Amino acid sequence: MDFWQLILLSLVQGLSEFLPISSSGHIVALGTIFQIDVTKLDDISIALHFGTLMAICAVYSEQLKDLSGKNRGLLKPLFIGSLPAGIVGIILVATGLNDQLHRADIAGLMLIITGCVLWFGGRADSEEVVPDTHSTTPTISGKSAFLIGLTQACAILPGLSRSGLTIVTARRLGVDAKLATKFSFFLAIPIIGGASLITFIASIMEFRESGGNEGELAPQQQDALYLLLIGVVISAAVGFLALRWLIKLIERGKFHQFAFWCIPLGVILLIYSLYG
Repeated sequence: MDFWQLILLSLVQGLSEFLPISSSGHIVALGTIFQIDVTKLDDISIALHFGTLMAICAVYSEQLKDLSGKNRGLLKPLFIGSLPAGIVGIILVATGLNDQLHRADIAGLMLIITGCVLWFGGRADSEEVVPDTHSTTPTISGKSAFLIGLTQACAILPGLSRSGLTIVTARRLGVDAKLATKFSFFLAIPIIGGASLITFIASIMEFRESGGNEGELAPQQQDALYLLLIGVVISAAVGFLALRWLIKLIERGKFHQFAFWCIPLGVILLIYSLYG
């Protein structure tokens, strides 16, 4: 991958991971535009996801610390909500079906669905946003957490926005706007963290099997590692800004407006997949 392609991928990852426009859908779109085999970008994409994971930890650092204190009531819902995506992810990797999902027609259709969910779900909700008064300990029922987790599992499909679906679902279930946003991105931590750890372990095993020794990297491997680290830093920085912006947009009831981006992009991908 060229340097400029990695930079572009990092910028897109940082923005689209948090904004409700589907990072996986945009990766497929980039792969389609630049004629890149998207399945070969999985390891790079997961590494860049680690950058956005750092952004989540930075924005919500105080709230994450409080998980052992006043926010400990969220631990059980987070565990329940993480189960569906974890199970679906394991099944897809074990069966090899994950490689079959990176198609422009699937991403295009799912982006249109994401746009419809944002417009009808987010728009109807925009006038019902409840301010976070911190008067009670924030919590989410086990049933609501499971339903939110199911939408996160569905978002494994490229084009379905994880943040969009989980936040809209949480709000439809009556969860406070700020808590819904916080819970959505807390749910991303075990999924992204687990995928990053698995990729890291797999990379080490592959390196050892190729005859390499720890601490000894070929010059081209060192260059690739440096480029990847640059990508992680960029995705973290852009992701931090995007997440802060998204929180403000939700507070202002502007969440549904991202439908104006998702639906046209989905239509373009669908047309390209059929006639391109």
